[in-house]
Amino acid sequence: MCRVVATPHFSSCYPQYMTLLDLIFPKFCLGCGKLGRYVCVSCQQKLRLLKILKCPVCEKPAIHGMTHPGCKTRYSLDGLTSFFRYDGMVKKAIKTVKYRFAYDVVGELVDCIPDESLDFFRTSYIVNHTSMIIPIPLHPFRYRYRGFNQAEVIAHALAKRLDIPVRSGFLMRTKKTIPQVDMKDRNKRLSNMKDVFTVKSDSSTRQYNDTAILLVDDVFTTGATLRSAASVLKHNGAKFVWGMTVAQ
Repeated sequence: MCRVVATPHFSSCYPQYMTLLDLIFPKFCLGCGKLGRYVCVSCQQKLRLLKILKCPVCEKPAIHGMTHPGCKTRYSLDGLTSFFRYDGMVKKAIKTVKYRFAYDVVGELVDCIPDESLDFFRTSYIVNHTSMIIPIPLHPFRYRYRGFNQAEVIAHALAKRLDIPVRSGFLMRTKKTIPQVDMKDRNKRLSNMKDVFTVKSDSSTRQYNDTAILLVDDVFTTGATLRSAASVLKHNGAKFVWGMTVAQ
């Protein structure tokens, strides 16, 4: 898998520890072009953290991102956590992962999430119950083309930070849709995600009644993808589903 190469600043020094792959495909900061990392220490300070979390249904401010009682239904998300604003370097990094196939950008981006932004998941219902992370799946056609699922890569990076296992292959995408990023109309985005997901025929989330599911994707825009997937999980017996994205 090729790594994206930005315009190099040859005045930079190589880091002390490098692999052979780093020599063949050197990393350059996506923000300033400095050699050594995709997100250099200086550019980390420029990442814009989301300070106000929103209800995933009405998208108005909510404590810890929990779904407002008046917005909540039997099949809705129980809450949503996004870490960064989807602009600037974060937007460039996510697009680099998805469209230039440099999936190792993800680890550095997830490493930039402050510990305090993850504390809620270490002290809440989610860790006080059995938990698992389920990434939003790609359609098999797009997976074969890309060679990996960016949501799954993000899920594994978050799993290391949270010490929560990932379960891939449980939720499946059965309908090949137009990429949400290519659709500007909100209503079209919502209808685009109708009847997209299902669970494996030999599986049931009913065995996970006491399990908190973290449903992971890269970006929250209209929320159509996460809401559609959460509804399918809950229709199949899941009791608690919380959305998590790198950016919003």
